[in-house]
Amino acid sequence: MAIKKGLFKSSVGRKNLMAITGLFIIFFLVIHLIGNLILVIPESFFPIEFWGGVENVHDMYNAYSHFLVSFWPVTIVAWVLYAAILIHAIDALLITLQNNKSRGEKYQVTDTSTSTWYSRNMGILGTIIGIFIIIHMAQFWLKYKVLGTEHDLYDLVFATFKIWWIVLIYEIGILALGFHLVHGIVSAHQSLGIYPKKIMNIIKYIALCFSLVMAILYAIIPIILYFK
Repeated sequence: MAIKKGLFKSSVGRKNLMAITGLFIIFFLVIHLIGNLILVIPESFFPIEFWGGVENVHDMYNAYSHFLVSFWPVTIVAWVLYAAILIHAIDALLITLQNNKSRGEKYQVTDTSTSTWYSRNMGILGTIIGIFIIIHMAQFWLKYKVLGTEHDLYDLVFATFKIWWIVLIYEIGILALGFHLVHGIVSAHQSLGIYPKKIMNIIKYIALCFSLVMAILYAIIPIILYFK
């Protein structure tokens, strides 16, 4: 069997690796979203002084950001995340090339009459997301954490999302992420065999609802900041 060649050298092994890294990235996306929702908390929610002298959204978000870059366990998780994203992208490319070579088909598609358009274009969606991640990290992670040229992340985020075309780029990236999540969550469960086939329709429904909520919440942040 092909699997004997190695867990991550076979087609099955690579799909398992894709699923594991993908689910880890999804976990990060949830945590990242929770933190970024601080940006849209109404100032009226701060009637009293919070722990650490936090009295407004500006201070709370900067305190949250400082915690992320100064607490060493978070730094370790961050580097694991970077590795997971890189492995996920390379693995997707290898699977696509293998499928195109062996069957002349696109990534994970066997019957185009029953598959969705986003499942047939996961490569394109992944490329858009990859470009989006590079732009996002160059705007915030590089300036704030690596170069140290920006010390007030709240002001940086607020100023960035006052530019309409940057907001548009983010909305496109988030839209691609939403579609990518729908198919990716279902594929991950199928690859890992976590759930029996008879309840896969339930998994598909959960994946759709989860992806929709994630995309909407991520998408409203730049829009609210633009009009704030």
